[in-house]
Amino acid sequence: MSELIPAFFDRLSSVEGAVLRCISKGERCTVAGTDLAELLDRVAALLAETGVTPGDRAIAVFDNTLESALTLLTAMRHGITLCLQPSGIQVEDLVRLKADLSANAIVNATRTGIQGTTQILLDELDEFPPVLPGPVAPYTPFTITFTSGSTGTPKGVVHSAESFLACAEAFNRQSGVTEQDRFLNVMPMFYMAGIFNGILAPLAAGAAVVIGESFNTATAMRFWQTIAVEEISALWLSPTMLSLVVRLDRTDRTVPAGFRRLFVGTGAMSAEDAEYFHKTYGLPPLQSYGLSELLYISVDSVETPNFGTVGYPLEGISLIGDEEDPLAIESPYGFLGYLIDGALQPHEGSFLTSDLAELSESGILSILGRVDDTILRGGVNINPLDLEAALAPIMKGRTFCITGMPDATLGQKVVLVMEGEPMRNVAFAKAQKIIRDLPGRAQLDEAAQIAKLPQGPTGKLRRSAVRAMLERDGV
Repeated sequence: MSELIPAFFDRLSSVEGAVLRCISKGERCTVAGTDLAELLDRVAALLAETGVTPGDRAIAVFDNTLESALTLLTAMRHGITLCLQPSGIQVEDLVRLKADLSANAIVNATRTGIQGTTQILLDELDEFPPVLPGPVAPYTPFTITFTSGSTGTPKGVVHSAESFLACAEAFNRQSGVTEQDRFLNVMPMFYMAGIFNGILAPLAAGAAVVIGESFNTATAMRFWQTIAVEEISALWLSPTMLSLVVRLDRTDRTVPAGFRRLFVGTGAMSAEDAEYFHKTYGLPPLQSYGLSELLYISVDSVETPNFGTVGYPLEGISLIGDEEDPLAIESPYGFLGYLIDGALQPHEGSFLTSDLAELSESGILSILGRVDDTILRGGVNINPLDLEAALAPIMKGRTFCITGMPDATLGQKVVLVMEGEPMRNVAFAKAQKIIRDLPGRAQLDEAAQIAKLPQGPTGKLRRSAVRAMLERDGV
């Protein structure tokens, strides 16, 4: 039996005040630490009625709700494996995924009903007598998040609770997060940053978590007001989220009292942008680096931030590589393995990334770029070549490509870029369905048009130049 899981819940149960608060969806719900265990055990009773018991798999549709956090924590406490999916996913995709994973049920932790799912609602949990947890076997699969590798074969990244909790403890020690903090979580809770950065890591320190609406323009406009009203001391943003906050800020640009940690991850932030924010607001944005498979890798120093880098590797992390070869990482916080065709294929040894990196003599890590042009959308790796091959039959010889562009919520959005005339709405909707029906969890977000796709001397597409053109045009 793992001691990390009961220790995690024992710590939270000793907190008399709120450990979870939801201000999303126009509602305010609060859960005290002393009430948390019983609520989770009532969720476990609800899940049991759907046929999900310890050791089983369930498909879980998440949004930024208190119910999503409770479902996640219930799975950890009772040894249930959750395959996380976003709100808005098609019902047929959920049904297919349930069959592929031999899952026992599809549960819905959003505030919107979904046909064929069991909805979890806080107001209805009193109907279910709590079910006490039994011992959870060490390294029981806890979460499955899907990615698509270079071959396009669907692979589920499988983590145990131990990897989350051990990594969270290492991160909290290095970054100084404590039980005195209160986090605001505006990261979408269906993927890694939303559940780990915004829920599990703060709770592991005994810090309270306020769940806000998934980041958008409206939340950016009231960003500083929310921090002040909710007495937030720390949060996570992506670089593009932070950029939008700065652009829309109409305050006097004074950080509210008590706000002391701004973590920036899921993408690269330029040294210039970090320095501008620090100079303007007097608070250093602390950059970090992580992977779906390995969780946190590094975080910058609070006392002496190194803008343009991703800080210092966490305790136990070993880095292998140079500026010419992709970075390989050995981590004690790594995933159990990939789920392929419904079966776990354990991962052993170092993990080879597609990132080029540099480690300074003083131990500061910098990410120099990606070896390839893989699109990282919401924590899912998407190979543009696979998508282009799938769309080729309907493009009828028209010159086009797929590329990723920065997105405030997802990290990157998937853009279909064509030469000549823009694509009609009906044709684009057909292209979206083709991509959505592919194995894995790829999506097509936008279409763009340019006069001529840039090519090299041999006719090879210059994807970096495409992205530069789209960025110039504001796509």
